[in-house]
Amino acid sequence: MIKKQLPILVFFLMLFIATSTKAGDLKPGLQYYNSSQYHRAEEYFRKITHSEPMNYSAKYMLAVSLVNLYRFDEAREIYKDVINNSNNERLASLSSKGLSNIAGFQPASSKGFKKSPERIAKQAIASSSAYKTDIYFNKKGSSIIVDNVIVNDRLVSKFILDTGATYTSISKAAASSLGISTKNAKKLKIMTGSGYLQAPLVKVSKIEVNGMVVNNVNVLIMDLPLHSNKNGKQVAGLLGLSFLENFKFAVNLTEGKLTLERN
Repeated sequence: MIKKQLPILVFFLMLFIATSTKAGDLKPGLQYYNSSQYHRAEEYFRKITHSEPMNYSAKYMLAVSLVNLYRFDEAREIYKDVINNSNNERLASLSSKGLSNIAGFQPASSKGFKKSPERIAKQAIASSSAYKTDIYFNKKGSSIIVDNVIVNDRLVSKFILDTGATYTSISKAAASSLGISTKNAKKLKIMTGSGYLQAPLVKVSKIEVNGMVVNNVNVLIMDLPLHSNKNGKQVAGLLGLSFLENFKFAVNLTEGKLTLERN
């Protein structure tokens, strides 16, 4: 899921400008991290935190390095330290997301699926560090198809991109597979190509696309016309503004690319 570690480095170079931390202090550790030498990165950032207990930039990077080493308990305590004691709101926010991601990837029951430590680490890092990403899509007729949209860490499917749709939607079959109940859900009157229908509006805990995560997304449960044919098994829904509004986004039809950048 992580194609590059560059967003971490870019973020911290920006962070250095806004804080008293000198770029040279963390640069060697960042170089270790970006070259996937996580043991060396951990050692470097830990050394800094021992000599500079108030250096929360180093503490955050120590936690991120520990996640890559699958040492989640240690990372959890350091994230909490940054959240509770750092005056840097951005670092505290990132640490909060990192802490949430670790807690959310506990082994599932036999009815679910278990994630390997490697997948836990990759998804936790992606969710806490991705600020901008390019997503390459396919076109089917006039539809833009985005691959590998992950819903509630369980469903992985294709979605149609619709920047004009107020809500993201998922099919009834997908909702059923995720155990999403529409009982007592508010219903909205929606205009479709075949007329009006009443669609239940629910909240989905998490939607992720290429490391870009949005929690508590308003989603309509409704079938698109394509769900009546064989393609319905491959496309689970429509990616609308209730997901996209969390980003600055641009669609490049020539390159077949959707760019998402956090607001």
